[in-house]
Amino acid sequence: MASRNSLVAIRHGGRWDLTATSVIWTVQKFLPRCTSPLLYQGVLYMVKEGGILTAVDPKTGNILKQGRLTGALDDYYASPVGAAGMVFLLSQQGKATVVKAGADWEILAVNDLEEEAYATPAILDDKLYIRTRGTLYCFAVPREVARRSRTNS
Repeated sequence: MASRNSLVAIRHGGRWDLTATSVIWTVQKFLPRCTSPLLYQGVLYMVKEGGILTAVDPKTGNILKQGRLTGALDDYYASPVGAAGMVFLLSQQGKATVVKAGADWEILAVNDLEEEAYATPAILDDKLYIRTRGTLYCFAVPREVARRSRTNS
């Protein structure tokens, strides 16, 4: 716990010690303990314990928006995933939150699956797969939403 975690953007290319020449930005606050960040539609998303979702500008490292995922203020082990213009987050307690993607993200829905969940959701063919402790769920993205998302990407 004494170590300093950070998220660092590094310019591609270069050799040897790139600290002085290639570090674009560094973020040391609001970092998740377990989940991986998600880069989706030009925004970097991070979720950490307590249901804190942070949107970061990947070019500058500036925080675009930060807030709590109301209804899902739990711990998070599953990393966020994105599809069809939405970001999907799954808390340890099995709260599945759907967020409208973007710099000014907004919560669209929170669903309680009523079982612990640790696995990152998977997306395949406009379907979202979520595994909880005892159940595998498959949710279809409405075709018009998926089609609109592909057109706007």
